[in-house]
Amino acid sequence: MRILSFAAALMGAFVSAADGADAQNLRIGYWSSGSSLGFGSFLKEGGYLEAQGFDVTFVTFPDVNAPTKALAAGGIDFAIGASAGGAMSVTADGLPMSIILATQVADLKFVVPKDSAITKMEDLSGKKIGMSPAGSATASISTAILDKNYGISGSDLEAVPGNDSRLAQFLVQGDIDAAALRTVSLALLRDQEFREIGSFKEEWAKITGAPGAPILAVGVVRNAWLDEFGEEGAARIIAGMRNALADGSANKDKVISALVNAAALSESDADAYATLWDDIYIVTMTPDDVKSLSTTFDTFKEVGVLSGDFAEDAVLTAPFEISKSID
Repeated sequence: MRILSFAAALMGAFVSAADGADAQNLRIGYWSSGSSLGFGSFLKEGGYLEAQGFDVTFVTFPDVNAPTKALAAGGIDFAIGASAGGAMSVTADGLPMSIILATQVADLKFVVPKDSAITKMEDLSGKKIGMSPAGSATASISTAILDKNYGISGSDLEAVPGNDSRLAQFLVQGDIDAAALRTVSLALLRDQEFREIGSFKEEWAKITGAPGAPILAVGVVRNAWLDEFGEEGAARIIAGMRNALADGSANKDKVISALVNAAALSESDADAYATLWDDIYIVTMTPDDVKSLSTTFDTFKEVGVLSGDFAEDAVLTAPFEISKSID
């Protein structure tokens, strides 16, 4: 973890965003589904990063792991909601990127059809369980919860990958027995009758001994971009995202309007994101957040999801600290 050496960067932050002629290019990537769709669309529609002096290109991806891959390939500069598990994996492998934010918490539920004979988490042994694809934070957290809390290893179940809407369809059709679904997705699936048997927040607390859901997604920057624009540039990304977070929290009607326009959602679907906004999205990177990521890495490693060592030097707190002095 690189801590503060930011006096010079802080001076630059005040000069910042001014002149459109000096706007810095920034390619932002996010998953076009799940929780990332809501914040990414709001960020795009509201011009929060442009207000920080960036010339922004937004790129969406149909696969949850694709933004991290695009970073590695140099296709984007910053991923606003990269899978925490995937980001920690690639930084442990030494790929040239850095984690500068925690952006989403894992607000998910384990659910089954309402008429299912499954009544508790222990019943999932030997079952088909739907979850996001391997490499995603959702899949990694699900694996850790089942293994650590119930002794159900990967060989004791059949993991079925898919996005939330596909997994819900599988549940209705009887193709799978249970699924780990985001609360926002469950709100969007208002016509389906599912029954909760467990939550990520409660199950994760059993593992860590501390309250709170695990970090689901992180903000990751390409090191080549960071070398060019510095910690001050990264701090202005964070300032823009923090302003978007606060604006969305205070103005739920604005969230609904933005998601209808930018994401082509219905008003009722956009309302689901607005209602759950404060439960899903965060913009933070404190030493406690670094510790939380380290604990998550160790947990994933214990159950065979990750290997190597936690790359603490690739988790930067300085940009977040600098951002506090930027409007």
